[in-house]
Amino acid sequence: MPAAESRALEINAECLLVIDGVTYLGGKCNFKSSYSTDFFQDDRLLITCPDGRSAEDTFCGGAQQRIARQGVFGYLYRDNGIGSLCRNQLKSRRAEQCFEGLKRQGACWSNPSSRYRDNPNKVTSVRFCAWAR
Repeated sequence: MPAAESRALEINAECLLVIDGVTYLGGKCNFKSSYSTDFFQDDRLLITCPDGRSAEDTFCGGAQQRIARQGVFGYLYRDNGIGSLCRNQLKSRRAEQCFEGLKRQGACWSNPSSRYRDNPNKVTSVRFCAWAR
């Protein structure tokens, strides 16, 4: 594994995620960047087991897990200057809503006419930004 791939930069950041004019993330976030992937989250999502404890602190299967508090997280995959962004929907534990064709402009990746990965006929405006705090 090349040295660049083995190192990840993790920072407390200010993030902005706007999809079709709706702000899903606007403020403090945890941001981690590695060779070709960025991960972001608002640290609000809480997944619990039936006993009420966090799924991070105890073990329970996926079918048993429940979302106790909504939050936003996602990934930005970068390849030759083009980005694909996948994010969870507020009540989801998986980043399954994906958008293609984002281009970098400073601290932001955006595309006013991005295509959904699962429905290329659907066009949407996507903008994601992250700045060090």
